[in-house]
Amino acid sequence: MEPVKTSITTGLIIAGAYADKLRKTLFAQVREYVKTGQLRQEEVARAAGELNSLLFRLIVEGLGLSKGDVVRIRAAYYISEGRIKWDLTNLQVEAFKRVSEEEVSRLLATLIQKSG
Repeated sequence: MEPVKTSITTGLIIAGAYADKLRKTLFAQVREYVKTGQLRQEEVARAAGELNSLLFRLIVEGLGLSKGDVVRIRAAYYISEGRIKWDLTNLQVEAFKRVSEEEVSRLLATLIQKSG
């Protein structure tokens, strides 16, 4: 089988759900390879776990994002010789920090007071 390069993206999703979204999306993308026996389900699960482990260290431990913050993840991967190999040189992670309603309301009230 010739190596196949493709990519996966989560779209905008809360940080607390990125791992499940990546796993489900990866399984959906490669289901034909699994059906034809070119990939095993265990390999898909292994690859998803490998990427999710790296992302956990980045998102939770490194950036300190909470479950309610939002991320978008894009990752390229190759399918070759029954394996999924991540191209981490092209891994993109966008992070959006949630601002509490109280903080927004407080700032808005201050701005309204200054302008009026």
